Amino acid sequence: MSGSEVLALRDGVCVPVRGIRAGDAAALQRLVARSSDRTVQLRFFGPLKRLSDKQARRFAEVDGRDRFALVALDPEDPAEIVGVVRYEREPGTDAAEYAALVEDRFQGRGLGIGLTRHLIEAARENGLKRLYALVMRENAGMLHLLRSLDLPEHKHREDGAEHVEVDLRSDLAS
Repeated sequence: MSGSEVLALRDGVCVPVRGIRAGDAAALQRLVARSSDRTVQLRFFGPLKRLSDKQARRFAEVDGRDRFALVALDPEDPAEIVGVVRYEREPGTDAAEYAALVEDRFQGRGLGIGLTRHLIEAARENGLKRLYALVMRENAGMLHLLRSLDLPEHKHREDGAEHVEVDLRSDLAS
C-alpha cells in the first residue's frame, strides 16, 4: 500500500488507511487509552493501563518488510488512529505473527477485515506464506475475522488460547 488509501466500511463511512509511521507512537497510545478494558484485554492478554513510550515506539517503528503495520485514521480527526493491523516475521522463516486492534466504536463495521486484507497483500509481496495469531478463546470477533478471510487455517490450543495459522498461498476470496 503506497501512500494513503480509503477503506469504505459496511455503513458507508470512508476511513483513510496508510502505513504506520514512526511519528504515530503517541496516536497509538491514545488509541489504547480510548479502547475499552475488554478490547485491551483481548488484544494484550491482560489489563494494560497505558501503552508505554517504549512499547508505542516499538509498534510504530517498522521496516516495511519483516515488521509491517497499517493504520486506519479517524475520518473526522485524521490525527487519531482508530485501527491498526500488523505482522512481525519470525526470523529466518516465511511466517509472521499477526495482531490487530480496532477502537470499540469502529468494531463490527468491516474495518478489521478490510485492514487485514490489505496487510495480507503486503505480507505476500514480502514473501510471507503464513500468518498466525494467538487469540483468546472469548475473542469471538477476532476468531470470526480470521475465519472470514476464506483462507486455509489451522487451529490448536496453546496456553489456554487458540493458535490460529492462516495459509497465505491461496487466493483471497473477494
